Amino acid sequence: MEAIKYVLNIDIFCDYNQRFTRDKLYEVCPQLTQQQYNDIVEAKKGMFGNYISETTLNHNLVKILKALRSNECETILLTQCHQGRAMSICSYYDIAKLFTGLYFYEDKVQTKYDVLKRKGYDMNSIVLFENENEGKEEAVRNGIVRENIICVKF
Repeated sequence: MEAIKYVLNIDIFCDYNQRFTRDKLYEVCPQLTQQQYNDIVEAKKGMFGNYISETTLNHNLVKILKALRSNECETILLTQCHQGRAMSICSYYDIAKLFTGLYFYEDKVQTKYDVLKRKGYDMNSIVLFENENEGKEEAVRNGIVRENIICVKF
């Protein structure tokens, strides 16, 4: 919200129990120009480091990842997040080593699941940890079995 205030000089109410994505930016500010959007994105990138200490690590999920890695299972970070931000978080919490593969927004073609398909993964054998309903539905549309989607809670 600070980036929006910085660029547009307005206060926006946000439900902090939900992620505020770039897509939601246009919902909140429908008259936003492309330049304003770009300026907000850049301001947010610049401010992210100031707030990384306010992020929360899901320790239960880390335990699961460690157990999977100790059993030599393949664990992949597949995210809509841009690489710089995702790697900042991974570095901050020292968790990049828990993944055998890291795929980011920049790696996708149409959906983030295209990366897995291009790499030859059997979509029916993937177990996915997802915390958003729209993410779960996208996974199902891309061939991941609904029963293999585990809801992540904080």
